[in-house]
Amino acid sequence: MLFLDSKALFSTMLRSIIAVIGGVAVTLSLAPYNFWPLAIFATACLFALLQAQTLKMSAWFGWCFGLGLFGSGASWVYVSIHDFGHLSVGLSSLLTLVFCGCLALLCALNWAAYALLSHRLITHLRPPASQTANTLHLENTILFAALWVTGEWARTWLLSGFPWLFIGYSQTQQLLGPWASIIGVYGISFLIAITGAVVALFTLQRKSLGAEARLSSINPTKQYSMAFSLLLIWLAPVTLTFPIWTEQASKPNSVTMVQANISQHKKWQLSHRQSSIDLYLKLTEPHWQTSDLIIWPEAAIPIYHDRSAELLRHINARAIASQTSFISGIPSRDSSAGTRYNSLIGLGEASGIYHKQKLVPFGEYIPFGKSLGNLLDFFDLPIANMNAGSSDQQALQSPHWQTTPLICYEVVYPALAVKAAAVSDVLITVSNDSWFGASIGPLQHLQMAQMRAIENQRYMLRSTGNGVTAIIDPRGRITARTAQFKQAVVSGLFFTSSGKTPWGAIGFWLVPSICGVIILLFALKKITGHKH
Repeated sequence: MLFLDSKALFSTMLRSIIAVIGGVAVTLSLAPYNFWPLAIFATACLFALLQAQTLKMSAWFGWCFGLGLFGSGASWVYVSIHDFGHLSVGLSSLLTLVFCGCLALLCALNWAAYALLSHRLITHLRPPASQTANTLHLENTILFAALWVTGEWARTWLLSGFPWLFIGYSQTQQLLGPWASIIGVYGISFLIAITGAVVALFTLQRKSLGAEARLSSINPTKQYSMAFSLLLIWLAPVTLTFPIWTEQASKPNSVTMVQANISQHKKWQLSHRQSSIDLYLKLTEPHWQTSDLIIWPEAAIPIYHDRSAELLRHINARAIASQTSFISGIPSRDSSAGTRYNSLIGLGEASGIYHKQKLVPFGEYIPFGKSLGNLLDFFDLPIANMNAGSSDQQALQSPHWQTTPLICYEVVYPALAVKAAAVSDVLITVSNDSWFGASIGPLQHLQMAQMRAIENQRYMLRSTGNGVTAIIDPRGRITARTAQFKQAVVSGLFFTSSGKTPWGAIGFWLVPSICGVIILLFALKKITGHKH
């Protein structure tokens, strides 16, 4: 008995390690590594591990997978907490571990649901006579993909939202990328998940996961039909020309984006404030006469809007004289209401002000801050503890275009970007990625901005403080960019666009809804099956 228990414990430990490796594989499939086949490997591993498992073990393997995913892909949060929150190494590490562990709990819940709803493939639980083993297997792959997408969608809003590390981003510039204008990142995640599940299904036919999980013989016809259909979907972008859903203007506009590469530590110090502003003005000066649009990044002006009147008047006059639209990040506040915002302001030919709606956990606000008490005193930078802007703000206006910008973290929200694109001729996102240091976070961030450009078939102008600043075309291709941690100026052309893609019209809610319906049908089938 002791030998059997030890063998079972070893098997569980081995599978747990495989689950963690699967989560890490998702991170490696994304930027900056871009080993995209690992996305299929990751989903195949998880699907195989979940077969014939109890509710408890499914939740455990799901948590291990999530810990590998977020521990490898989102641990850059440590930089924000330690370097800019001024917490000790120990406390910063603890908070990062708690953050990743809590996110992994969402994966545990997700895959516990799979154990409840899937057709159990244990030898002593026989399928109803009216159903073949083949149908049961194929249905499980569909449920698996639907739950995967639902889990990603839930992360966009649950616990304030952390829509990071979606597996669909692995295809941003790969085979499935062009599908994004129709089914978006959620639909691509579905295709990757079901592909991995089918790959695992082929493997499981030849080798069981254990004595308790031997699989029935499968009629190959339906299984090969599904595999062939998936292959056609993967190859469609290679063999077909995908339509252009939006209408692009014939006349280009010129844009200049300034990347000053100023240290985050110096940026907010009073002694460096004027030198920072002078550097931006110096780098911008040669481009006033040649640019239709000049963009400074998030919080480029490190002074509250109500205390920057003289500087803003100077920039406004310079922009008007050269008939240039100017956009810059700047903090703003309403002293009477005690609110502070991370904002963008339009000057010269541009007008309006926009307040950021989606804030960065630990960078701009502290999750569960009221429960942390005096710990908030450590977060004393001017950009910390911000308030969220209204969801019904007006677009920034220019004579030739208008845009609802996306500040930093906002570009990772698919639905928010769709809403912005609906009233924008060009998508503009600004960021202060120095919050995340030399981690993989900024490069993941860039990849997500590329996906938003493909989904909405609009140019994306991405201006950052220390990189990567880039012009992204409607196919997600980078036409001009800077390196990270370099003082540089990016100049180039962009075209305005009008109209909506299928993703922008209905896909952003239809794809998650279809996945929800699939899950509901499985739940109803399970309930009615138990009644009989």
